[in-house]
Amino acid sequence: MFAAKHYPEQITGAELDLYLSKGWYRMGQTIFTTHFLCFGHSFYSAIWIRLDLEEYAFRKSLRKLLKKNDQQLDISFGPARIDPQREELYAIYREDFPGVIAPSILDSLQDGEHFNIYNTLEFTAHLGDELIALSYFDIGEDSVSSILGIYHPGYKDRSLGFYTMLKEIEYCIDHGIRYYYPGYIVPGYNRFDYKKRIGQVDYYRLDTGDWEPLDQLAEEDIPIALIQTKLKDLQLQMAQAGLESSLKFYPIFEANLFGYWGIPYLDYPLFLLCDFQQNTSEIPVIIFDPRTKLYQLMKCKDIEEFQFYFNEHFKSTFDSDLYFTRLIGVEQILISAPTEKEMVDTLQYAFG
Repeated sequence: MFAAKHYPEQITGAELDLYLSKGWYRMGQTIFTTHFLCFGHSFYSAIWIRLDLEEYAFRKSLRKLLKKNDQQLDISFGPARIDPQREELYAIYREDFPGVIAPSILDSLQDGEHFNIYNTLEFTAHLGDELIALSYFDIGEDSVSSILGIYHPGYKDRSLGFYTMLKEIEYCIDHGIRYYYPGYIVPGYNRFDYKKRIGQVDYYRLDTGDWEPLDQLAEEDIPIALIQTKLKDLQLQMAQAGLESSLKFYPIFEANLFGYWGIPYLDYPLFLLCDFQQNTSEIPVIIFDPRTKLYQLMKCKDIEEFQFYFNEHFKSTFDSDLYFTRLIGVEQILISAPTEKEMVDTLQYAFG
């Protein structure tokens, strides 16, 4: 699955390392992964990144920022705490945040519960008596995951959000921790690009499960771009063979993160909706899987719990010519093929 969520009752440092190494991330008390995103009506790839600290050194500009703030602020590391002073800073930060975030630190870190299954530390920075920056990060055996950075918007000249990341990296170096995981970046959506400033990061490859230098990721190999290109190529060859289809974006591809366990929700953000169904209750779609490099014809069906997770207003904001907004699940994979020609030939034989 491209999107999945687990609900561990406890988690060891080694288990956290393993999750992080596979492109997972903590959300409240759960841990999840996703590889595609929908912001507004636009679709993107989530590219998970990490910084290998084995031979890492801060470049000059980062050392300068660290030195400036270290000399002027009262800083400390310690076990994670949530108290009124920290929540007050979060409330100020939240007012200035350009998006929707949890109503409190307690909700963001612990789903409102007064326990934490993760080994979480905090970094704090005070200017005099005022707390102006705070971050929380989880500790594994050989990994650190940056979870939440909070800063006072009145001190933008200090780059406090980025500074807290640098201090977390410094903590890793001082404690012999090799990998620093800041979450994901989103090609084509620059809100997350600040994470690349920490150094030469690696990215998680969907098709191999390996980590490779981010600067080696070609634009055409970004999963969402690859899927769109391959489906358009197939659609053209299908049309030439008299097989009609519509290219549809699917904004509810993350139903796996919200729905019931065990239901095989379709989790592809883009597919071809085919026009050759023989049974009106069946929904034939063709996907391209960027992990296996295979085309697949899938027989899908409607799932009736749509209203439980996605309301009609949400559905109505999408143009039905471009988007498919019925919640569907996969019943059966009918055809798999590695090339457009093999898929078209098989489709012609079965439905021509």
